[in-house]
Amino acid sequence: MLLIRADASVQIGTGHVMRMIALAQAWRRRGGEAHLLARSLPPSLAKRLETESIGVHHVAAAVAADDIDQQATINIANQIGARWVVADGYDFSPEFQAAIRDTSLRLAIVTDFDYCHRWSADVIINQNPHAMREPYACRVADCQRLFGTRFALLRQEFLASNIASAALQQPRRPRLLVTLGGSDADNVTGSILSLINQMASASIDIRVLVGPANPHLDRLREQAARPSHHVEVLTGVSDMPAQYVWADAAITAGGSSCWEWMYFGLPAAIIVIAENQQPIYDELVGQRIAVGLGTPRQIDRDALQRFAQSISSGGRDFDRFRDWVDGYGADRCAAAMDSGVWLRQATSADCRMYFDWANDPLVRTNSLQSAEISWSEHSEWFREQLGRDDRRLFVAMRSDRPVGQIRMSLTADSEWQIGFSVDAAARGGGIGTEILRLGIAAMQIDTDPRFVATVKLANAASAKCFERLGWQRTRHHETYQFRNA
Repeated sequence: MLLIRADASVQIGTGHVMRMIALAQAWRRRGGEAHLLARSLPPSLAKRLETESIGVHHVAAAVAADDIDQQATINIANQIGARWVVADGYDFSPEFQAAIRDTSLRLAIVTDFDYCHRWSADVIINQNPHAMREPYACRVADCQRLFGTRFALLRQEFLASNIASAALQQPRRPRLLVTLGGSDADNVTGSILSLINQMASASIDIRVLVGPANPHLDRLREQAARPSHHVEVLTGVSDMPAQYVWADAAITAGGSSCWEWMYFGLPAAIIVIAENQQPIYDELVGQRIAVGLGTPRQIDRDALQRFAQSISSGGRDFDRFRDWVDGYGADRCAAAMDSGVWLRQATSADCRMYFDWANDPLVRTNSLQSAEISWSEHSEWFREQLGRDDRRLFVAMRSDRPVGQIRMSLTADSEWQIGFSVDAAARGGGIGTEILRLGIAAMQIDTDPRFVATVKLANAASAKCFERLGWQRTRHHETYQFRNA
């Protein structure tokens, strides 16, 4: 069980809670449950948490991390049986951290800068590229520091989106997405729109995203009604991936939304609308990953005009950004608070690795069909498996190194037939059981599927994995058949 402590409001923004949804989703993919405790939370966001099966609790603290907040966090964590508290924000003082860790709870802090002179956390997460250059002194000797965009917290809807369709757009007018956060208290969106409308650039389609609590919504709609470009204003958008697929370029704040457009390979211009975004802005602009527009008080009009004039359909660059953001940051973070093992979906690039695992001598001995598999046979099988809806292929990772695989195929009896193996260098220590547990958990989110596995009598190691999970066993001649209870 995981308890998240984070707030959202017009002043704070929604970013802390939104990225905690990503962590909660990753935790649920591991078979866990998550709750969130907040001082302030817009109703629309509370509803979103409910749809994600994340329990919501409220604390009536005057300020974040005060004595009331500390005690409420500890009490709620104990009530729900949480092992971990994850605090996302910039107000969680050393005293708050120490109070949590003085109990049996473990603590993870999610931050964007080193605001605490002495941390007391088991895990510190900073998904920003500048994090490695900050000291983060910690009282906990074995504190894990999860720094950089490898740990970027992207929600499940991004990972499940059809990115390939974004690269297949037909020729049309260029499309620009403008999204500067759910609240945008200073109406930076309005300033950007006004400047674009004054420019004598070719006509473009502009889509503006704002939160339902945005205090400038009526004014933005008035601006959209009389532009030189076609502008539509959308509120309460729940399908953000579809917006990135629609767009050819984006203008965003210099915060965590950068990892979203990078994941979709979009050209982007960014603006600093909060002090904590400056390091991200400097990094991305300095490396020419994004165009810098400055700050709301001093928007770089020339840079904005050059960017608007450069927008064209089909300008995505997936390869350039994939080394920065691969979509598995939340899974890495969740794994660090658990066994260290996580799963990713297999891709065509894994064909050779699956082949080597399949022909491992021990794997062949334990397989129901023990003959060696040819490359042509395997590559044809692998390609077919990836293209089928009734197949699931995963690669197990530990410290970003592949350590095994688990695959499932749907039978005529509507059961998922399981097969798994562990890399020879990673065997021992219960990793096979963990791969099996994670594979099953990934399939059980909001569903209750039936599983079946056939194991040779001599394959004691695999049989033990299923037995540890409490599966029912029946004997059939030279094999055991296992089913989940």
